Amino acid sequence: MLETLKLQELARRIFAKRLPSIQLDEVQAAQFTGSDGEPALRIKLVLTPESADAISGEDALKLLAAIRDELVQIGDERLPILEYATADDLPTEEDQAS
Repeated sequence: MLETLKLQELARRIFAKRLPSIQLDEVQAAQFTGSDGEPALRIKLVLTPESADAISGEDALKLLAAIRDELVQIGDERLPILEYATADDLPTEEDQAS
């Protein structure tokens, strides 16, 4: 299984290759247990505000498939779940404190 940093790099690389005109601010990744009880990956792609509406449903699906394919190729069977956000959507320190 890939460690978090390597997973973030993999997602960033695939995103840049598939969607070169869309700006990506940050990639967050975490392991969690899926609804089927199996390990899964939550990958949050934080876009610039200008890029937030630039990803089509088809783009999102192709990106998910590309990430899944690469994970399988390197022997990581965890299911990736992609989430999209902008920095404004992320919780602030104040949000986390309350």
